[in-house]
Amino acid sequence: MTHHAADAPAVRSDQGLAHESMSQVEVLAQSVAGIAPSAVMATGPALIVLYAGSGAWLSYLAAMVVVVLIGLCVAQFARRFASSGSLYSYVARGLGPGGAFAAGWGLVIGYSCIAMVGIAGSGIYLGNFLETIGLPGTSTAAVLVIFILAALGAGAFAVAGIKLSTRLGLVLEIVSVTAVLLVLVVVLARNGFSVDTSQFRLDGVTFDGVTFGIVLAVLGFVGFESAASLGAEARNPHRAIPRAVLGSAVLVGLLYIFASYSTVLGFGGADGLAASGAPISDLATANGLGGVTWLIDLGVTASFFAVVIASINAAARVLYTMGEERVLPAALGLAHPRHQTPHVAIWLISPVIAAVPVVMFATGTSALNVYAYTGTIGTFGYMLAYLLMAIALPVFLRRRAELRGASVVLAVVVVLALLYVFYKNVVPVPPSPYNRLPWIFLGLLLAGLVWYLVVRVRTPEVADEVGSVEEEPVPPHGLDPAPEAGPTVGRP
Repeated sequence: MTHHAADAPAVRSDQGLAHESMSQVEVLAQSVAGIAPSAVMATGPALIVLYAGSGAWLSYLAAMVVVVLIGLCVAQFARRFASSGSLYSYVARGLGPGGAFAAGWGLVIGYSCIAMVGIAGSGIYLGNFLETIGLPGTSTAAVLVIFILAALGAGAFAVAGIKLSTRLGLVLEIVSVTAVLLVLVVVLARNGFSVDTSQFRLDGVTFDGVTFGIVLAVLGFVGFESAASLGAEARNPHRAIPRAVLGSAVLVGLLYIFASYSTVLGFGGADGLAASGAPISDLATANGLGGVTWLIDLGVTASFFAVVIASINAAARVLYTMGEERVLPAALGLAHPRHQTPHVAIWLISPVIAAVPVVMFATGTSALNVYAYTGTIGTFGYMLAYLLMAIALPVFLRRRAELRGASVVLAVVVVLALLYVFYKNVVPVPPSPYNRLPWIFLGLLLAGLVWYLVVRVRTPEVADEVGSVEEEPVPPHGLDPAPEAGPTVGRP
């Protein structure tokens, strides 16, 4: 099969970001911080046991399989294509500019909303810590100040440099995961490291409960693909990004399975866990660690702050690429001359991710509900981007004459799994206000698509730019690289 220039735009390399500055560990840190694993370890199992009971660990195991399959789709692209546009740029090579914009806008919604989740979580857990040391951390004024400082601080770290912000995120996640693991290991030790056979017998567990638990568990992984936004900055991105995406999915999945099993064991069953409002803190108190609950609060705060930084990093790079390709205002495609970060996009996002939680909380929405509502909307954005990427994969590989049956099967399985997750989020219709959240997401998506259509009508040549920013083009196997890559401008 011959690949024609019409199938893909002429390639050009980004010149503004810090090229080849990120090691494998730092690229992995971006994906791990984008997930906020310790925050999910501390809160996720208590939610999933409501449906899956003692089979919560199984829901996490199945969710990890689904996420790894999505990660394999990402890896298929990442081994051949690297760009700061992440899935937006991937989808452009399969579904064209319209599909690419929908995927990119979905990612921006997802990353922005998950950053709001991080801000809300920071307010909850840092507020609790301040209360333990005698400061009014849970007052309305205090929480609002925490929200604003978290957004501004994360934005400042994101502007200061990708190496600095990812290293900080890695340190914060190590601290926070260690704090949670400390409690869980003590729980296992206090139980003599015995095997809880009731969890493996799946006593009282139903198939429907486990499958709905899978839906909830998948949501705990969103953001794992964010290393793909470092296509311009990673060293050897065609190797580093697939490893980071798949490695983070497996690493975090194993942590979730362990946390779920240990937490149910610590509470003596699923019912005890379901009744807890703060599971890790309650376990710490019950197992002689009551004096270090402040460490847990600080650790989980660190995890939430790390996810704010990571989400801003990823969202800003998608916006930056869309600005470079003129599908969004060109100012978004500017990089800081010294820090080599997309500072315009970062400072566009940071006030938004502060303003929404501040307005919601100031008008009577609890911080926990800010967390829940924005997280749900953001998840729809991720799911849309994942879905479009999976649909685009066979088209992308066919154009490169590299399509294999296994890739088709992978794409079909991922599409069906994601459609099921979508379906279970809206059927049966959830109670208010959750029944309105899908419509809010669709409204945000439609607003972006209207913008794209207006740009497309006014400047139709912009479609030729979508997907054109690429680093180190990889030619199709057995083909002359010139037709695929087109004229290239970039580093050697």
